[in-house]
Amino acid sequence: MVTLLGALVVADNLRDDPEANDASARADGAQPAGPTAAPAPPQRVLPGTVLLREPKPPKPPKPEGPVLVEPGTGRVGSGLRVGPLESVEAPIGPAVQGTVTTAVANLPNRTSAGGFATSMRTLTSAAPDFVMLNEVSSRGDDELRALAPGYDAYRDPQADRSEGGFQAMNNAVMWDADRWTLVDAGRVKLVEDDGSYYQGRPVVWDRFAMWAMLQRADGAIVSIVSTHMMTNPAKYPRQPGGARQSRVARYSAGMDVLLDTVDTLAAHGPVLVGGDMNSHPGQGPWTAAAKMTSAGFGYAKDRAVMYLFHQADVEVVDHREVRVDSDHPAIVTTLDMSGQGPS
Repeated sequence: MVTLLGALVVADNLRDDPEANDASARADGAQPAGPTAAPAPPQRVLPGTVLLREPKPPKPPKPEGPVLVEPGTGRVGSGLRVGPLESVEAPIGPAVQGTVTTAVANLPNRTSAGGFATSMRTLTSAAPDFVMLNEVSSRGDDELRALAPGYDAYRDPQADRSEGGFQAMNNAVMWDADRWTLVDAGRVKLVEDDGSYYQGRPVVWDRFAMWAMLQRADGAIVSIVSTHMMTNPAKYPRQPGGARQSRVARYSAGMDVLLDTVDTLAAHGPVLVGGDMNSHPGQGPWTAAAKMTSAGFGYAKDRAVMYLFHQADVEVVDHREVRVDSDHPAIVTTLDMSGQGPS
């Protein structure tokens, strides 16, 4: 202890006495400090001296609670050309805990106002977190909200003026506004100029998907995709004119655009895809079921072509068909999301 204190005293004296410091410097061959002097070498440390380090600055505190973002409004004019969603500026959500319930329905534009209103009450009676709608281009967003109190709705508001673009407004996503907040949303064009026949007459229809990224109060993020795929190309392969691509190939390419969009959204949290897919699992590798299964998704469906796709690790805890005013039953599905996060 005496030796240590003595070393500290010596070091203190050298620091406080300028002449002693100069003498020490001269003994090492350096010149005294002055206007023309060279920079002094580092101070010599005497044997036994204890050097005290400067304390490190404290690390900034980690943010408390979930990372929440300001409510978004979605995009305008997206999905006017074929191609997937490429990026979303949003946080990466934590694993989603608990269950979520979805409703998926095709409610054709020919449905009467009364039938549509009754169908909307049926869909929301189970208090689903999310609702995915097809063939609702004649119904405005305000009408959707009025018929589903407590729910908000999104679809890209800009019409597609191309030949088959009237289908651009056919899909909508809705969510329980008390439980979920919109982060971002938009539209993707999956198929352009699909020429086929409908009731014996030639038609040209594009195909789209509407997506919405939603966040819960605990920071969890789930993305919802509502889509309506081409009429079944295995059942209706005929095309007017000299098309260079078969309808099966066109359907398959549209599913690839959808899967690329899902990959972009999945980087932030789980993705649920629902809608009228117009194909059956056993028809080939081009079908929605085959494409989504190969990408690691499971699904729940009706007895025909209405699907809800979810990541394979998600468990279906309840699933049922619901009668609505449509040529398709709606499906209402509850999923156990526990532990499913970004991928």
